[in-house]
Amino acid sequence: MKSWTCIEKCGACCKFDLKNRENIYKILSKKDLELIDEMTDREGWCKYLDKKNKKCTVYNKRPHFCRVNSFSKKFNEYYKNGDEFLIKCCKQHISEIYGKKSFQMNKFKKETMQ
Repeated sequence: MKSWTCIEKCGACCKFDLKNRENIYKILSKKDLELIDEMTDREGWCKYLDKKNKKCTVYNKRPHFCRVNSFSKKFNEYYKNGDEFLIKCCKQHISEIYGKKSFQMNKFKKETMQ
């Protein structure tokens, strides 16, 4: 069985482009959306991402929507498909940001046994 895992040196989830996220406006509160707006730099990246090392500088204090294990439970598809849903979301996001043949995508596929 394939299992989801976060990979180091990726940071794809730290690129906030909510227009490409289906149903996100039904799940996030107005306060959450305002916080995302405050956290986002001009290029669409979270300002708390150390871009060189691709690590979160506020990891232990990050908002709930940055915590994949708990936030994913707000999506009905997670309850139907579990880790397959998370893998699909990550592959979509990594592909949009880095490309389908990127280092990040290859590493993600290897670590999730794709």
